[in-house]
Formats: sequence, structure tokens, C-alpha cells
Amino acid sequence: MKMKKLWKRVAGIVLASALSLTFVLSSVNVAFAEEGDGSYSEEDVLEAAPYKVGDIIKFGHYEQDGNEENGKEEIEWEVLKVESDRVLVVSKYALDCKPYNTEYTDVTWETCTLRKWLNNDFKNAAFTSAEQAKIPTVTVVNENNPYYRTAGGNNTKDQIFCLSVNEIKNLIGYNWYNDQHMYGYSQKMIVEPTQYAINNGAYVYTITEDYYNSYLKGFGYTSDVIGRRGAWWWLRSPGSGSGDACGVSGDGSAGASYGGNVSSDDIAVRPALYFLNPTTVNPESITMGVSSWTMAKGKSALLGATLLPKNVTETAVTWTSSNPAVAVVASSGEISRVSIAQIDGKGVGTAVITATTVNGLTATCEVTVLIDDVKDNIFADVVYDSWQYKAAKSVYEKGYMTGKGTLGGKVVFSPDTDINRSQFVVALYSMAGKPSVTYHQQFDDVKESDWYAKAITWAADNGIVAGKGNKFDISGQATREQLALMFYKYAKYKNYDVSIKASTNLDKFTDAAKVDSWALDAVKWAVERGIITGKGNAETGLRIDPLKGATRAECAAMMNKFDEVYSGGLKAAFEEEEEPLALPAEDMEEAPAPEEEIEDTIDDEDEIDEEDIIDEEDKDSEEEAEDPIDEEM
Repeated sequence: MKMKKLWKRVAGIVLASALSLTFVLSSVNVAFAEEGDGSYSEEDVLEAAPYKVGDIIKFGHYEQDGNEENGKEEIEWEVLKVESDRVLVVSKYALDCKPYNTEYTDVTWETCTLRKWLNNDFKNAAFTSAEQAKIPTVTVVNENNPYYRTAGGNNTKDQIFCLSVNEIKNLIGYNWYNDQHMYGYSQKMIVEPTQYAINNGAYVYTITEDYYNSYLKGFGYTSDVIGRRGAWWWLRSPGSGSGDACGVSGDGSAGASYGGNVSSDDIAVRPALYFLNPTTVNPESITMGVSSWTMAKGKSALLGATLLPKNVTETAVTWTSSNPAVAVVASSGEISRVSIAQIDGKGVGTAVITATTVNGLTATCEVTVLIDDVKDNIFADVVYDSWQYKAAKSVYEKGYMTGKGTLGGKVVFSPDTDINRSQFVVALYSMAGKPSVTYHQQFDDVKESDWYAKAITWAADNGIVAGKGNKFDISGQATREQLALMFYKYAKYKNYDVSIKASTNLDKFTDAAKVDSWALDAVKWAVERGIITGKGNAETGLRIDPLKGATRAECAAMMNKFDEVYSGGLKAAFEEEEEPLALPAEDMEEAPAPEEEIEDTIDDEDEIDEEDIIDEEDKDSEEEAEDPIDEEM
């Protein structure tokens, strides 16, 4: 019967503005050339090397989580030594469980089966052919056991190997506890096995609180070691005899006098290898200078993204915008490890700017573009020095019309979107002071729970509106002649003077014939009082555009003019012929339209209350005929 020596189980981790561009950089590290003859010492090369001792890098793939159906996992390696052209690494975890030699016999590292497995089966399983090409074949020095003097055998030529007793002492910082027997303890030596290694038989020792307090604490271990699971893992050095090999115990104890039977089948494997220092270093992280930024339409800004590590060589970054209609982005260069892109504000809204490295890492910044950068502007999408702003601000402050959410801390008014029938009735209801009303079913498309239900009930009860058959047509376009009629009937509801002079006609408008008969008096009344002034000019001809919709800004201007006309209550009849005092026709015609509708960037599903004014339908074309509306609209 073969005799096996038992493994010695003693024991059972931008900065500032510059001209017209705003720099938003997290840091700018500029590299300067060193003075001198241009030559570099070995220390210079090592300082600039891609990796440093203690770094954890990923290289190759091997089964680790024990679930072979989900594929192999990336192997993590700890850097032990950096040379000018290569680095020595050891796996962070014990990856597998194999005997040093499949039979109990006198062996050396040169003749053991573990060496053959590492340089054949493991290598082919863990690395692609391209990755294997990066692993140099090196001379592995096989020293005698430093205590027992057991022969280490011939030096070997290997790509992958196990560490020796002297290597763990010199590279991991191991110190002898017992100089005579050359063994000791080091918390750095505790290595957790993968689940795959455990499944293959690796013995695992869990450090208890009692063991820490009574034993390990005295060797300088810290309390975070409690609960850690350590595997026993092989070293390549020979043990006390030719049938033994050295190793490290689960509590981090090891040394020349620590050994085990070479055929032990519960000892894990922690491979080591060199690989060539790469000439290129990919980014390990990318960080945007800021996570959010606000700017004005028509303005530009510079956004910076910083790459790590400091010695990264692959600094190319691709910049993209999630919404080019709001903000476009173009790469503008780099300063050291900071990639810089120019952001141009194109339209009101938000866009996510993404910076992507060559190896797929990303960083983002949400850019908000406002219509202008005037601090006093309460709106995100209305130009401060414009007739639209004056009109919108007035009705907003009076509470007649509300915004459509917020953007960059400012109100979204959507001045250039058309208003529909239900929205305008809500505005009139607010203009009336929201009088008390009890809902009752009048229209099939108006439910009591709808935000516009009270307003439409009030307007219908007071003869201001009527429906289209048994429906109100809540999403239907509110044409200019419909608005005139609703304003007209609202004035009657308020007992205001709605008389029309005999001399009032629509002859100066080129499209007067398009006004429907049921709206003719209302349009004349609105024109006489300047609530509708028409579009165009003397050269092109004035138009009423009775069948077209009105924008929210135009509706706001009409409401303000209505207030101005009837500020005196019943004394609102005109006694003198005069031109309407509303917004100049040319201003109304040439109101700037945004390059993109605000709906493109504001969620149409935002929750709204019964005061919100939201555009819901595209406006009808000028050629489409309106559905007949009775005079009780």
C-alpha cells in the first residue's frame, strides 16, 4: 500500500469660460518633454510601464463559477514584478484542483504532471492562440529546498508555472516566522478558490473569529480576515523529500518545511506566468467632467472626459448625441488623457452626450438646451425679447395658461404648437376664475375624470361652446374662427358689450370669403376690437386664416388683448374708427418658429392637471373643410 504524507494543516482583499466656449473639464494633465539628452533609463521605462506591482489585470478565460453553461469567466491576475519588457503575474484565485503528480513517486518540477498540465491543457483552455503568443517561454529556476536541501532538479523552459518558496518570500513580502524551519504566516497569502476548483476537490479552510483572536492576530493579521475562505495551493519547490512538494495553507502559512504528498488530490493550483508588456494600453475607465450641463440654443460648449490609467495609450474617444436635433457633438481633440468634444445647442430639449472608448467603456452627460441664456427668462422655450414672451408671461402669471412641464428649471410653454378645443376651453375657464361647476354627461368623449371635464361642462352650460353631434371633439383643432366665436360668446357670458358697428367689414382681408357664416359676426367683432389682427401685410395681402389653427403664443396674445379691451367691463363699445391695437400683423406672421417642436424632447405622457395646456393633434390643412358647427357652439 502506498504511503502518503499528510499535508501539514496547522491552521485549519472644466473648469472655466474661455471666450465664447465654456470648458467643462474634470482635469487637464499636460505632458511636458523632459530636458536632457533624450535617452531613458530603465527606471524611466518602468515608471512609464502599463502595469504596476499590485495591479489586477484581466487576461484569458477559464471556467470559475462552476456553471459551464454560461461560458468561461475572465481570469484576474495580480502583478508581482514589472520588468522593462514583461510582467510576472499570478492568478488572483486558485483556479483548479490538481495533484502535483498523478502518482506518488520521486519527482521534480521538471518531471511532474502538473507542469505538463499547465503548459498544455490549461494553456489551451485558458488562452486563445493570439493570447498564447503574448506569453513568453522563460527559464524557470528550480532551486533546492532551502531547509531540507531536497533537489529541485533541472531548470526548465515554461510558459506557465507555479511560484517557488523564494518567489513568494521575495515578491509577496513573506517573512519567516520560524527561521530554523523556514515557515511563517502572511495574510497576503490567503487565496480564495473558485467554485470550479472546489467542485474539483479543492480543500477550503474558513478562518474563524476564535482562530483569528487566539492565533492569527498575533502575526499581524487584521480582523477583516475573519470569515475568509482559503485554499491550499501548490508551490513548485520540492518538500522535505522527493515525494513531497511545498505549498501554502488556507490560513496563509507556508515555507520550506510546509509540504504535502505530491499525489494529494485536494490541493489547488494558482498559475503564474509572464506576459509581454504591451505597447498599447487600453483605458480602464472614462469619467465625464460633469454629469449634466445647461446651455443656450445657438451656443457652444466644450465637454471633457478623462481616461485612466495614467499611462493609457489608446486615447481615441467616439462622441455621440442621443438627440442631434437638440445638441450635436463633434470630437475636438485631447489634452493628455482628457478627450474634448464641442457641443452645439440646436434646439430646446435634452440630449444625452456619450463618450465611448476604443474598448467600449462609456461616460455620459445630460445636456439641456434652453431657448436663450437670459437669467430672468422664466420660460425654457420662449425668446425673452419677443412678443411671444410678453404674451406668454402675462397669461402664465394670470393663471390662464400653464406650462407643459419644466426643462432646466424653467417652464416649457410650447409657444409655436397649435392649441386644440379642449385646451382653449380650459384656458377660458381659468380666465373666468374657475367658477364652481357640477359635472354632468353632455358629450360622449368627456368623462368626469378628465382634466378638462369641469371646463367643458361650464362652457357648455353657459352657451360658450357646443359639440359636434354627441361629441365635443376634445382633440380637434381650434381654428381661428372657432376661437373668435368662443371669445365672442364668452364676452356675452360676462355681459360685455359685443355690439358691432355697421361700418365694420372684412374687406381688407383677402380670404374673408372663407369665414363660415356661423362665425362671421364673431370674427367681425374680434377684428373690430383687435383681438384678431390678421396675418401678412399690405404688399402680400392681409389674411384672417379662419380655417387654420392658432398657436399657444397667438392664443395668449388674444387673451391679453381681450383683457385689455374689457378692462373697463361693460364700457367696451368703440365710438371711434381706429386700427386694432393688437400685435402688429407682421410680428404675428414672422414669429420665429423653433427648429424642432418641443414635443420632440418632452415626454407627451407627463402627468398633467386640469390646467395643463397640451397640444395633442396635428392641425388640419388649410384646404380641409371644418365640420359644420352650429351657432350655439
